[in-house]
Amino acid sequence: MKEQKLTTENYKGTRDFYPEDMRLRNYLFSVMKDVVRSYGYEEYDGPMVESLDLYRAKTGEEIVGKQIYNFIDKGDREVAIRPEMTPTVARMVAKKLRDLPRPIRWFSIPNLWRYEQPGHGRLREHWQLNVDMFGVTNQRAELEILSLACDILFAFGAPRNSFKVTISHRSLLDEFLLDGLKVSPNQAHEVSKILDKKNKITEEEYTNLVSKTIPNDPTAVSKINLFLAATTDTLDQIPGIKTETRSTIQTLFQDLKTIGLDDIVIFDPSVVRGFDYYTGFIFEIFDTSPQNKRSLYGGGRYDNLIGLFSNEELSGIGFGLGDVTLQNFLTVHNLLPKFANDSTVYIPLLDESTFAENHNFAKELRKEKISAEVSLVSQKMGKQLSYAEKKGYRWILLRGEDEIKAGTVTLKDMATRNQWTFSFAEALHKIKEELSK
Repeated sequence: MKEQKLTTENYKGTRDFYPEDMRLRNYLFSVMKDVVRSYGYEEYDGPMVESLDLYRAKTGEEIVGKQIYNFIDKGDREVAIRPEMTPTVARMVAKKLRDLPRPIRWFSIPNLWRYEQPGHGRLREHWQLNVDMFGVTNQRAELEILSLACDILFAFGAPRNSFKVTISHRSLLDEFLLDGLKVSPNQAHEVSKILDKKNKITEEEYTNLVSKTIPNDPTAVSKINLFLAATTDTLDQIPGIKTETRSTIQTLFQDLKTIGLDDIVIFDPSVVRGFDYYTGFIFEIFDTSPQNKRSLYGGGRYDNLIGLFSNEELSGIGFGLGDVTLQNFLTVHNLLPKFANDSTVYIPLLDESTFAENHNFAKELRKEKISAEVSLVSQKMGKQLSYAEKKGYRWILLRGEDEIKAGTVTLKDMATRNQWTFSFAEALHKIKEELSK
């Protein structure tokens, strides 16, 4: 009986990263890291597997109940593959709280997993830039986080009109529902969940869900719609909103104007964010292109997450940017670069006797931070040049019979198709000269 071979398909909702894919991924990561580090943030990482209790405590019900990858380990413990990073960073900060200088500015690009139906901008496995600041209670933390979130997209070349930031405050909705509509805490929680998915359901579904949740008030839908249409200037017309909350929002927008972000950041009471741990400002960044009209990333303030692990309270604020949504954004706006291997050299093997010297030439190139691949097999010239071209090498360093006799090398520029014959030292100088342009 013929042995059945395993499938070459990857697990649903995941990706294989071939070398060309890794070039893109490394580029995305390097740009993000450069921007975040320029603000003084330090990189950290945590375990892929955590106790399930960590997510039960504060992560949203939908993730814990339906999307989390969890299992019982060999020690009979309930564990989960991390679906998000914020609970982990809160645990880590709480563990060394007394030793860490404040404010704490940390970032990470973890691999995250959620069991959900894969779709545009959404996979079961992805990488996500997580940026968090702890220990600052005033709104300057919001200003820095929003500025940083925008600067990341600007660093990729995004025009100012290619995205918008929508922002609200968690207290705003709570005050409106509890004090304005006079609903119960359970009803308020249900309405929050409905509003969080409002853009993903029809208007009829939305109306039916609200009416079912608040059956004793036939005007609930129209009141909520008026709330969702509020501006910073009309908040005083919304029932239940406290003066302090209204002032907090208006002050933030005055400050956004002073740092030049008032044209990008927009007040939008419909911003909810699904995680239960948010307590203050919450925001979403949206692509404005009709081809990719969706949320790119978001975040907010969480003032009581450290309290899960410690009696000491510490304010936190942050955001998460997934690599899938970022790549989609850059693709739609034609912002992805063409990856050229300008600093790479291929040295064919045309004569078996030259291998050792080719190897030594490559060592000299690598000392100068120039990548060099040496052919290990002597083959026809055409075959080796075809190989180098497929791999995208910029430079070919040839040593044929004539070059060996003359003690020279021929340097071929695959970008311009020009070539020169001179000493190895001159070839090295030529490559460095071209790379410095």
